[in-house]
Amino acid sequence: MNRKHFSVALVLGLFLVIPLTALGQGKALITSPADGATLDAMDDIRLAYEVNPGPRGDHAHLYVDNKEVAILRKLNGSYPLETPATGKHSLCVKIVNKSHVPIGIGQCIQVTVE
Repeated sequence: MNRKHFSVALVLGLFLVIPLTALGQGKALITSPADGATLDAMDDIRLAYEVNPGPRGDHAHLYVDNKEVAILRKLNGSYPLETPATGKHSLCVKIVNKSHVPIGIGQCIQVTVE
């Protein structure tokens, strides 16, 4: 393999290994509750998050079971969740642009409410 081919292979390999967040594309992280957590319906349930909208995003939205429940304008914080029904639920934080369209950066977790 000559130097040119090696350099191209190296650059392509780095793009496959380095997440987009490391390249300044943005991030969405749910810090609490943990993925797979079992939550008590009688407790005050809050979702804690950290976001970096990156150059293509503007803010974040919170979704419970694919339904938008909040607009998150702070880069980090927490949001009180209306107590979901018992059972399994999906919680997602997604970066959106100024038109409120998801840009493909987000994190989803699964929780069970008892």
